[in-house]
Amino acid sequence: MKTICEYLEEDRLKWPDHPYIHIKENGIYRPRTFLEVTDDIQNMAKALLARGFQGKNLIIFAENSYEWIVLSFAVMAYVGVCVPVDKEWTSYDLKNTFCVLPAAAVFYSRSRADRVSSLKEPYPDTAWFCIEDAFAGLIQEGSQVQAELTGTRDPRKTVLTLFTSGTTNLPKAIPLTQENLFANWKTLYRRTPMMETDRSCVFLPLHHVYTCVANVLYTVISGMQLYLCPDLTRMVQELLDVRPTVVCMVPLLLYRLYEVRTEELLDVLRTMRFLYCGGSFTDPKIKAYFIQEGVPLLEAYGTTETSSVIALAIPEDPDLLSNGVIFENLDVWIDQPDADGVGEIIVKGKSVSKGYLHRNDHYSDFDAEGAYHTGDLGWIDDRRHLYLKGRKKRMILTANGKNIYVEEIEALLLLEPRIRTAKVFEEAHHPAASVVTDLPENEVQKLVEQINQKLPAFKQIRKLYVKPDTLGGRIK
Repeated sequence: MKTICEYLEEDRLKWPDHPYIHIKENGIYRPRTFLEVTDDIQNMAKALLARGFQGKNLIIFAENSYEWIVLSFAVMAYVGVCVPVDKEWTSYDLKNTFCVLPAAAVFYSRSRADRVSSLKEPYPDTAWFCIEDAFAGLIQEGSQVQAELTGTRDPRKTVLTLFTSGTTNLPKAIPLTQENLFANWKTLYRRTPMMETDRSCVFLPLHHVYTCVANVLYTVISGMQLYLCPDLTRMVQELLDVRPTVVCMVPLLLYRLYEVRTEELLDVLRTMRFLYCGGSFTDPKIKAYFIQEGVPLLEAYGTTETSSVIALAIPEDPDLLSNGVIFENLDVWIDQPDADGVGEIIVKGKSVSKGYLHRNDHYSDFDAEGAYHTGDLGWIDDRRHLYLKGRKKRMILTANGKNIYVEEIEALLLLEPRIRTAKVFEEAHHPAASVVTDLPENEVQKLVEQINQKLPAFKQIRKLYVKPDTLGGRIK
C-alpha cells in the first residue's frame, strides 16, 4: 500500500496546478493548488525535523484552518505522531492528555492561549507554538533546510492518535497506523467514487476521525477540492455559494438544514453526488424526508477505534431503516444475540486500532484476537444491513456526534461527600443531573458551576434537580 508521503509526492506531479484547499479571505474563497499545499507541508516537515521532533507526539489544539491541515499532514507523512484534540477542551482535559502520552510540542490557536498558559510551567520540556504567530516562520525556516525528506513509509507505524472521553480519568488514546487509516478507502470508493472534479465543504471539526479521514485524508487519493467553512452560522449560505458535490455531516447539521429548508437549498442538496451523515443516530423521519426529496443522503456508522466507517448506506438502497451496509473488507458480527438477534457489535479488520494506549476501558474493549467490541447494540440482516439499537453502557450520544460517558460526570459530583447519589442523563440533547443531598440548592448550583468550568461546553450540566437527603449518608 502507498503511504501518505508517497501520495503527496505523487499529487505534486499529477495535479500541480489543480486547486486543492480553498480558504475564505475578505469574503472570497482563495484556492491553494496541490503544489502550493505540498510545498507548505514539506517545508513544515523539514522545520519540525530540524527542531528534533522526529518520532515525537505533536498536539494540535485549534479550530479548523489551512494551517491545521498542513501541520497534520506534515507530522503524519514525515515527522512523527499527530495528536489533534478537541478545540472545546479545557486546561483540565489537556493536563489529563499529558498523563497519557508525552507531547514534544503543542500547536495552539491564539483563541486557546488562556487554556494552555497554566500548563507551560509544569511541562517545561514541551515546546509551545501559537499557530498564528509561528506558522509562517516555520514554513520559511523549513524552506532553508537542504536535507531531503524520507517520509514515514512503514504502514504499521502509528501516525495519528485520537482521543475520546476522559472527563475524570485518563482519556482514551487511540493510536492509528497508515494501514488502519487507508484500509477502508477501496471499499468506500467502490460505493461512492470521489474524484478531482468533486468539491467538498468542510464543516465538521478536523480532530474528529470522520472528518480527518473520510473528508480530508482521502483527498490525497481522490484529488477532491476542500472549502474550509469554519462558521456554522453561515452553513446554508456556504452550501449555496460553493454548491459542493460531496459533504460530510452529522445529524445535528442535517436537522438545521431541515428546519430552514427552501426550494433553493433543496436544489443544491439534490445536485450533490454524496451527502454522508454519521457520528450519531439520524432521525429516520428526517432521513426519509431528504431521500424522498431526491437528496443523495447516505447514513454512515463508525467509531474512532475503527478508523471511522464500519457501515455505509449504498446509494439508492430502498431500506431507510438500516444504519448502513457493513463494509465488505470488515468482519462484523453480533455477540450474544438475544431472541430478536440484538447483541453487541464486534468489528475485526485492518482498519481496527491495536488498542488504547496504556489502558483499556470498561465502555468498549479490544480482545486478544484484535477484534473491537464497540459497546453498541444492534442486529444484522442477511444482506449485511446494520440496525443500531443503543448502547450497552450508559452514554449520551449527542446529535453532533459527541460521546458523553455519564459515569465520569457523576464521579465529579460525588467528590462532594455530602452528595449522597448523583445521576446524569440527557435532557433536550444536553446533560442534566439529579442529586440527593442535604446541601442547600444554591451550594449545589455553585458546585455544578465549578465542575462545568473543568468540562468542555458539550459536557457541561445544563439542568440541575436537587432532592433532599432524608436518610443521611452515601449509599455504598
